[in-house]
Amino acid sequence: MPQTALLPRPGLAADPPRPRGRFDHRRIGRRRGLVAAAVVLNQLAYGSVYSWSILSAGLQAPGSAFALGRDEAGLPFATAHALVFLGTVLGGLLMSRRPPRGIALLAGALYAGGLLVAGCAHGRQDFWLVLLGYGVISGVGLGLGYIVPTTLLQRWFPGHRALAAAVATGGFGLGSVLSAPLMRVLVAHFAGNPVRALLVLGGLFLVTTLTGAAFFRDPPRAVAAPARRGAAGGAGYRPAQALRTRQWYLLTLILFFNTAAGISMLSVIAPAAGSLTGLSPTAAAALTGALGVFNTVGRPLWGWFSGRTGLRRAFVLMLASQGLCLMALSRVASPALFLPLAALVCLSFGGGFATMPALASDFFGLAHAGGVYGLMLIGWSLAGIAGPLLVSGLAAESSYRTAFLVLGAVTLAAAVLPRLTRRPPAAAAASSDATAAMAATA
Repeated sequence: MPQTALLPRPGLAADPPRPRGRFDHRRIGRRRGLVAAAVVLNQLAYGSVYSWSILSAGLQAPGSAFALGRDEAGLPFATAHALVFLGTVLGGLLMSRRPPRGIALLAGALYAGGLLVAGCAHGRQDFWLVLLGYGVISGVGLGLGYIVPTTLLQRWFPGHRALAAAVATGGFGLGSVLSAPLMRVLVAHFAGNPVRALLVLGGLFLVTTLTGAAFFRDPPRAVAAPARRGAAGGAGYRPAQALRTRQWYLLTLILFFNTAAGISMLSVIAPAAGSLTGLSPTAAAALTGALGVFNTVGRPLWGWFSGRTGLRRAFVLMLASQGLCLMALSRVASPALFLPLAALVCLSFGGGFATMPALASDFFGLAHAGGVYGLMLIGWSLAGIAGPLLVSGLAAESSYRTAFLVLGAVTLAAAVLPRLTRRPPAAAAASSDATAAMAATA
């Protein structure tokens, strides 16, 4: 029987093979964009922590069911900042053992769940529920939810670590801007019991955090770059190794001073603006909202700028500019000068959160960046407690002028710290089990 050649049927001829590399590049690009968008959506909820002052004012109102004093009203916020460190440490350690999606889902459930618990309080007798829900549960969830996307995006964009961290923390800053007007409307609506606003926010944030976290995933091995060999050998510093270096403590101090400058100013900005420039309470409240925008913009701005100046030089500029602006604020009597000076402080305050994750991974490697940077965020917790207490104490004993002058001088002096900090030597050879863990998670 004669053999017949098999010819392709008309219209069904095989398409020429698509270039594999080009296809993979496009697919990875889409995944990067999806993960970045999911990170921003996820972080919007956590930025609402900076809207606490609005709820605090409602809790102090004589007509509310709480009618708290100024010190009492600040306790949930202070507790959340004290415990955020616990969440960042936990999240950083889990990042080297578990996929990011599950950790982010847990973080969202804790943060939103804590708000729901706090929102169930009926009055002053139930204030402990606000401390437990907002301060303890949401505080841990805040730290856990902050560290995961910051580390995750650096893995997806290893060549642009500062900009990747800026996108992640920019979502956090944007959340503070968007949540402030919503919080103001809700607190006014629930004037008799303002914590009911947390029930609405808790339900909304449960949706946004879990939706964003559902798209979290680690990048393929071809995308994630290995740790810098000059910084930490092939495997990178583990948290315990990083804690044995002086560089870890210097970087934590830098983060502390950069954070303290911004958060201390923001903690008194409304009354300080009224005292120094004569701004009305309404205008001072509008100023507070405007500064939240600069805090947000500063994150991608400094993330981009640090790629051109270098990470350590960027911190020198941030600390020096904050120090000089705060010292100038102590002498300003005009609202037209007060706003731009305060805005420059907020730009650098936000920029520090975009730049420090990249600097930490540059020094200690990307392999365990979540654990190392999570420990560093004790600087954030301490700055959130000590800074506002120092400024409010100086303002009470003397004046806001003295408070800003002292804060500015200390911040300006801290600008020398990045110049004293050098990348640590290569870590000791990793143990065989650490190498195996790296291979398993690569």
